Amino acid sequence: MPRTLTIISIIAIVCLAFASFGGLAWANTVYARAHPGGTDFLVPWLGARTFLQYGNSPYEEPAAQRAQLLYYGHPAEAEQDQLRLSVPFPIELFYFPFALITDYALARGLWMTFLEIALALIAFLSLSLTGWKPPRTLLPIFILFVVLWPHAWLPLLSGSTVIFTTLFLVGGLLVLRAERDEVAGVLLLLSAFQPLASGIFVLLILWWVLYHRRWRVLWGALMILGLLLVAAFIFLPGWFLPFLRALLAEYRQGNFFIPGAVFAGWWPAIGEKLGWALTAILVVVLFLEWRAMRGKDFRHFLWTASLTLTATPLLGVPAHPGLYVVLFFPLTLFLSTVAERWSRPRHWGLAGILLVLIFAGSWALVYYLTGLDSLAPLRAALIFGLPFLLLVGLYWVRWWAIRPPRTWYESIKDIIV
Repeated sequence: MPRTLTIISIIAIVCLAFASFGGLAWANTVYARAHPGGTDFLVPWLGARTFLQYGNSPYEEPAAQRAQLLYYGHPAEAEQDQLRLSVPFPIELFYFPFALITDYALARGLWMTFLEIALALIAFLSLSLTGWKPPRTLLPIFILFVVLWPHAWLPLLSGSTVIFTTLFLVGGLLVLRAERDEVAGVLLLLSAFQPLASGIFVLLILWWVLYHRRWRVLWGALMILGLLLVAAFIFLPGWFLPFLRALLAEYRQGNFFIPGAVFAGWWPAIGEKLGWALTAILVVVLFLEWRAMRGKDFRHFLWTASLTLTATPLLGVPAHPGLYVVLFFPLTLFLSTVAERWSRPRHWGLAGILLVLIFAGSWALVYYLTGLDSLAPLRAALIFGLPFLLLVGLYWVRWWAIRPPRTWYESIKDIIV
């Protein structure tokens, strides 16, 4: 009898999961039909369809023209985004299953569904990685936060792969801690395909792996990289140079922010120099923190990884708010340390209050600044606000974040309470 009940429970859970997935995919498809867009998904999806249907390179002019006609209804003008594919062909292979779907709205709806699932997984994996166990009343708020905050909403609506990058990044750290090094290498290599968001972090991982002689991480990364490259060059031998040209064209025309350029707009005489000064200061800080991390435990490494991710947009690397979903893990580490030190068990405490304030403040900022004539103040505020606040927060909790979580007295007190 108990075994029968177990089987029935499993079947019920599976049916509920499929029903939830179907309902979510239907809702996303309805949204996609009512709100056309999602260029971060449209361009690689249509490029994959162009390749599969006609055998044309997704990096050449016919593929770009198809995307322009579908998105604009006419060829793109000089000041408009040319919608050229700037995704490396090994990653373009992952769009092939979606390219088999002829209905763009349905394909985008399914893509958004997987992105939403990835966001929920990011939340749970971040909790597991930091060891934070929020109260039951705070947990659903935490899960909704990662799905609904502006820095997740922007890439979700555009269909950006940065959400998957974040999932691979957090998952890679989790399996790296569990010493499943080959799997960690695979996941961390996949996270490197969004270099603007994770490039400096990947350099930190490489340095840490070499210092600790965790060679199996490198073998796992090289194995998956080799397989993807072999598959890419078999399907499209001449993809690399057109991809580089498209990537450079996107960066020249892209809507990115660099601190020095923003400062120059505010203070033309000294703005660019301030940007270089900020970059130099942060490079020195990261050098010192990476050096201090040598020989320390994994808890120290996680704090340094969080600092690296947080500092990346301020180093002079082109950035935009749609890439900031990678900062969810540093935010979780900060909140978990706050909860560890200044919150009573099973209570929201300071961490819960900060979570709500960050969520409300982010959307209030978006709501207020979108009413301005220019979107530049909005993007500048979103570019600088979260990284600066997180840098201050991470250094505020640094002493506790890199040390064992609690004293024996505090642990006994929690058990009694």
